[in-house]
Amino acid sequence: MTDIRIQDFGENPNADNNNDFLMTFNNNSESKTRLKDAYYSMVPDGAQTHNNIFRGSNLGALDSTHIANIQNGSFHDMFIGDYFIVNGSNYVIAGINTKHLHGDGVPLGNHLLLMPYKFSELDDGTFMNADGKTTHYMNDTDTTDGGFAGTKLYKTHMPSIQKKLESNFGSHLLTFREVVSTHVDASGAPDKAEWRDAKLGIPNEVMVYGSALSGNNKNGAWYNIGDDNTQLPLFRLNPDEITNHRDWAFWLRDVCSGFGFASTSYDGHSGANWGGASSPWAGVRAFFLIG
Repeated sequence: MTDIRIQDFGENPNADNNNDFLMTFNNNSESKTRLKDAYYSMVPDGAQTHNNIFRGSNLGALDSTHIANIQNGSFHDMFIGDYFIVNGSNYVIAGINTKHLHGDGVPLGNHLLLMPYKFSELDDGTFMNADGKTTHYMNDTDTTDGGFAGTKLYKTHMPSIQKKLESNFGSHLLTFREVVSTHVDASGAPDKAEWRDAKLGIPNEVMVYGSALSGNNKNGAWYNIGDDNTQLPLFRLNPDEITNHRDWAFWLRDVCSGFGFASTSYDGHSGANWGGASSPWAGVRAFFLIG
């Protein structure tokens, strides 16, 4: 390589981020390093770093290497917005170790928090987007009696979503503890809640917007928010996710009144939206953990 200048190298017309190399020179010797490896040498592995980088890459099918790098806490080559393709469905990394050490029992270990791209899927293959007419996912009538735990979404649809996730992820679908509201007072504010085992959850306002907005927290935010008290990195780093890429809105679990729950807004107006529990204008986008 003697007497060859850097500027004499032509540009690669077929760039490949996985296989392109960075060349380094020291006197009359040279070496090469994959660009991808050079990047990782500057960006350390771990949840704290990877939670603050949005990439949006296709990770392909979930495999044993992914699982090993989740369980060992390195999260190597996994960043926010990256997605797995499992049985034809895309599942996006929305957070890394976001519920680590949470819960009222044994703390959770290392995990990814995933959400489907746009909408959850039932075990019969139906995607839970709204149609504005017949999709009364939260409740068939405008009531919040029984809190979120009393809804059709919690009692009927979430078990069906869980079956689909169990089929797709098997033993890597984790059980975690989740706070669920169980009662509302005469003013429509939740006043009772309990920790329950869960394999999936419906996000609250804080997870999406970073703040409580429309939820009725007169009796304390714990009933609506529980331990999910931090905005998910996916929504912090990519605001297009907040409007669900300008698709249908999706339900949030915050009780707002005696007849309505919070939801996102497809066009971003007024921050979090809310509506009657029987509204057909919001779909479902549940989160879950793998590890």
